[in-house]
Amino acid sequence: MALFSYTNIAVLLISLLVARRTYWEATTGQRRRRLASQKGTLPATQRVSRVPSYIPTFGIDAVVDNFRAIKAKRFLEKWQQDFIDAGAHTLAFNVFGASVYMTEDPENVKYMLATGFDAWSLGKERIKSMSAFLGMGIFTNEGKAWKHSREMLRPCFEKHAVADVSLLEKHVSRFVQLLPEDDRTIDLQPLLHELTLDIATEFLFGRSTDSLVRGEKSKDAEGFVHAFEYCCDPFLSKPYKKWGYVGLFLPDAEGKRCAQAVKDFADKIIDEEIASKSAEDRKNNNRYIFLDELLSATQDRTVIRSELLNILLAGRDTTASLLSNLLFELPRHPEVLSHLHAEILEHVGATSTPTYEQLKNMKYLKAIINESQRLHPIVPSNSREAIYDTTLPRGGGPDGTAPILIPAGTFVAYHVYSLHRRPDIYGPDAAEFRPERWLEPGFRPGWAFIPFSGGPRVCIGQNFALTEVMYVVVRMVQGYAIESRDKGVWRERMSITCVGDGGCKVGLKRRIDGGESGKL
Repeated sequence: MALFSYTNIAVLLISLLVARRTYWEATTGQRRRRLASQKGTLPATQRVSRVPSYIPTFGIDAVVDNFRAIKAKRFLEKWQQDFIDAGAHTLAFNVFGASVYMTEDPENVKYMLATGFDAWSLGKERIKSMSAFLGMGIFTNEGKAWKHSREMLRPCFEKHAVADVSLLEKHVSRFVQLLPEDDRTIDLQPLLHELTLDIATEFLFGRSTDSLVRGEKSKDAEGFVHAFEYCCDPFLSKPYKKWGYVGLFLPDAEGKRCAQAVKDFADKIIDEEIASKSAEDRKNNNRYIFLDELLSATQDRTVIRSELLNILLAGRDTTASLLSNLLFELPRHPEVLSHLHAEILEHVGATSTPTYEQLKNMKYLKAIINESQRLHPIVPSNSREAIYDTTLPRGGGPDGTAPILIPAGTFVAYHVYSLHRRPDIYGPDAAEFRPERWLEPGFRPGWAFIPFSGGPRVCIGQNFALTEVMYVVVRMVQGYAIESRDKGVWRERMSITCVGDGGCKVGLKRRIDGGESGKL
């Protein structure tokens, strides 16, 4: 009797599986075959595996290779090498039974970020992890909620909000006071992160964390800085420090505590701002404050806090990373540094504070920033998840020119690092730091250069970020002769953004009246 029951159960389960498969073939399978036929899709090139093809690995070999590369600080190079080894710009590989794609093709990037924007999502897991401490704001919202966030925030980044450089000068002056003038080596990277946090918090909240003010920081500000950095960098987590990469997938009680501390700090400032000013006071305030603009658009505290923290993440980490990477490269190329100093003397002078208009007219400085973002993109890799069955324009077939079928739920990573270093686009010197390429007639990389993403989700704060970077660089070069003190090869340190793992070690010597007497 028991055997008969088990047999019936087995038959029932098999019947259900067959029925499910038959239904899938009659609906989803048929729809995908029709889409593939209409678009003329072909399979993508498979990633080259070091394991023989007849041995099923279920993608474990790819995961192991990635973890090894991350540990060696060569993950970005490893992905670039994957494209080179396969001789293709779009690759497919299997991870635990699921197909995943990665691409360095500008046409595919353009489709995901712009022309096919509605077909793609940021991905549920990514939104879940980021919203844990940022809340639901412009970087974590999608659909109508994202459009509402963008419409609400766009006026906050109009020219009048970023053209006043007095806020920058206040904090850059504090930064400069902490720099040695005795030729000893200093790592600028941690100071740059403090500088950009101070600028961002004053611009957003109306009050700074004053990270650069030694010995005078409040406990609230210190706690916020610690909590914010902990949430932003998974490699600071206690599970990671104890268990290594396995720890990245384990619960983190400290992470939850820090996420709440970040929210509490923001809520406190919002409450104080509301209590201290009337709407009329905020309207008549001479100095631009992002929070005041938000309060004029909505009274929802959760929305205000979420949008503030979303922008703070972008305004602090990305700008600090760009400055750190740029000042790592710049002193390694004395001829570039000399040319930049000459441009600063021409447009600004030896000691004058630069204006917004002067900064925007400095073409060589812009070229240097572009080149730094090209070689060391702040977000070197990103991804999208297909919302419904769609295609990528290129990457299929032997020559990689046919479209590729991308089923709903499939992840496609676009590798900005290798896209920015393609020799067929940037020339045989694509791996070299050469700002002059951006001043050459006819040089237009288009979608092969996406330092601030592109399409509808292009960074709305890029003008503010670039103004801040240009201002800091000008004041540094005006005041100091800068010498590189790190002859090693740049290696990545990945978190939400990417910086050099070795920091930004330089030697500084004060210039006299902006002249050359400060040479080291």
